[in-house]
Amino acid sequence: MVVEQQQRTILAKLALHQSRRCQSIPTLSVLVGGAVAAQQLWSQWLNGANRRTVTYAYESRLSLFMSWLSIVLKEYNLYSLILEKVAMLADKPSDRLAAWLDNASEYQTTLFWQRLSHTSTEILFLRWLLDQKAQPTLLTTPKADSLVSGLKEDNLPAIAQSFTTVEQLLPHYAAPGILVRLPDAENELSSSEVTLTRLTQLVEAIPTIPLGLLLTPAQAEHLLKQSPESRAKAILRGGMIEVASPDSDTLKQWLCDRGVEANTHQQAIIHLAEQYGATPELLETALSLTESASKPDTSKADEVYRSQAEWLLFQCLEANPSTAGQFQVNAQLDICFGDRPMEVDFLAADAKIAIEIDGYYHFRSKDNYRRDRRKDFELQRQGFIVLRFLAEDVVARLEEILDMIGQALALRKTQQSICLEA
Repeated sequence: MVVEQQQRTILAKLALHQSRRCQSIPTLSVLVGGAVAAQQLWSQWLNGANRRTVTYAYESRLSLFMSWLSIVLKEYNLYSLILEKVAMLADKPSDRLAAWLDNASEYQTTLFWQRLSHTSTEILFLRWLLDQKAQPTLLTTPKADSLVSGLKEDNLPAIAQSFTTVEQLLPHYAAPGILVRLPDAENELSSSEVTLTRLTQLVEAIPTIPLGLLLTPAQAEHLLKQSPESRAKAILRGGMIEVASPDSDTLKQWLCDRGVEANTHQQAIIHLAEQYGATPELLETALSLTESASKPDTSKADEVYRSQAEWLLFQCLEANPSTAGQFQVNAQLDICFGDRPMEVDFLAADAKIAIEIDGYYHFRSKDNYRRDRRKDFELQRQGFIVLRFLAEDVVARLEEILDMIGQALALRKTQQSICLEA
């Protein structure tokens, strides 16, 4: 199908972009089209290069760096890498340096860092990370405040230096990539011009780190036709990759070839592809959730069916700026249910929203129904909003489901604002 051909073409273009980065040529990969398909292709390309990625709704260059650093902290023992770097600068064995730093007085450590170069931005940043042990939980604690105040949003050289300092600690060509989405904004098109300028400035400052920008066709058209000629626009134009879905006639023929004749089923999948893009995985998953012949007839098959629905819903949640990053999948709560911790399909911990996906086979058991009601009550007793959706509705009623989730998040935001004002 044309989707597979397009996928190979896009991955080849992303590889070409990376070859430019290897030559330190400022390159912004601009993926124009459906968010789910674009994010999948970006992740697939980076995974093929043994890199990880973070998808980020743009707020500032500083928060972008913090999101990127969080992935680095999860993937690498950054403390050990920093220790080796500092030991090399100090001409000391790393194990002896670690033992000395653990036992040295504040005066001794101050003298040590001053000898290395107390005014260097790189050294100050390494010292801060080393002092905090560079743990994955570092950025969720108050200890991050001193880093944020030290970098500041408008200090592009300091932020770029921080990117470079961390990148140089990692194995060659292993730094995670970043895919930036534009945030929800009242004046979105005007906001996109500002974001593009800031991103291209960052790309020029850190040309070797994979940086991508996800745009809708309308946003791309505005930036190309309405924004003035500039260095940022030239970089945008040079990095543009179209992630287009097949036309509706092609998709209809593909569905007919797979025995999907019902117009409602066809339209649901076509709408999904037009709204979020099309990849083989997305189309095959949508097909299995739509066709009545795919309905599971055993509990094991039902588990697979529900997992497909969860995967597809999560992709769509991550593709929407208002819900991206809000939900964990298959998350455990600190609530005992039966003889083990309770688990929910989706959890927004801060908003206290739990989402459950119910399969087709699930409702054949009265015990399952009773168990779900007890689970719902326990969650509600703990202050959670509980939303339940049918797996078969994840395609057929996707926008309705996303709208309800959005309403629940908005309600929680309003309630939390009222509590803060009280």
